[in-house]
Amino acid sequence: MYWYLYETGMEKFPYRIYLEESPGVYLILRVQGKWPGSGKKIFCISEGTVSKKELPDEEPVDKCPIILAERYGKKLNIILDRKTRRRCWFLFLQKEYKTNPGQYYEQIFWITQSSMKMRGPGAYIPQGGKQAKMEIIIDKRERYPYKFKNSIINKENLKVGDYALLKNESIIAVAERKTLDHFLHEIRNFEVLKLNLRELQQYPFKTMVFDSPYSEFINPKTNLFYRPSYTADILAELFVAFPDIQFVFFKNRKLANEWLYRWFKRIWVYC
Repeated sequence: MYWYLYETGMEKFPYRIYLEESPGVYLILRVQGKWPGSGKKIFCISEGTVSKKELPDEEPVDKCPIILAERYGKKLNIILDRKTRRRCWFLFLQKEYKTNPGQYYEQIFWITQSSMKMRGPGAYIPQGGKQAKMEIIIDKRERYPYKFKNSIINKENLKVGDYALLKNESIIAVAERKTLDHFLHEIRNFEVLKLNLRELQQYPFKTMVFDSPYSEFINPKTNLFYRPSYTADILAELFVAFPDIQFVFFKNRKLANEWLYRWFKRIWVYC
């Protein structure tokens, strides 16, 4: 995919970007400069999309392959394949007209890595605006289940995992919860545990959440069933065999519950 910059001949918006956001589809943005300076952002106007056949015939002012073009909420992340002026963001905002409540117009800003650093600490976290409550399925066999505020909770027999996030009638995230004792018990049937994780891999987002810290799994005072080195090797085997599954350890049940709630929330907004 490619990034092209052309001159427009206009005084206020002298350049036009053709950004290949997906193969063969170019987003067109009229912009006020070639590249935002330090601590500055450039206002943009969208002109829709075109195909490769509709690109201008003249030679572009700038041309570069795109390594990454990815949307995250209201932000479009771009990484270009060159040494300088590589990273930038386009922020797409919907603003409500003051004189016409309920009517919105679009504002687009072009921001770079240097301009973000100049703005100081902070992060853009899309919130998704006003939205429906999360839909979470809790397995019926789960004893003393986690709690999820501002969510619709259903209890069903899940094929795999203990908690699932449902969106548009599809499961998009699954969490397997393990206590220290439960996990040590499952080590006896290690191949069955791995088959269970294989099934977990079919979902876009998956995690195994431990209610106990990693130190308790390798501590002979808390792990009374196996040698600490053996348990550490078992865990390492899982980390390597299933790199796309998040294995997270927490000091206690309360922290694990909070993390899972936040994890589900970000996935809900992201998807």
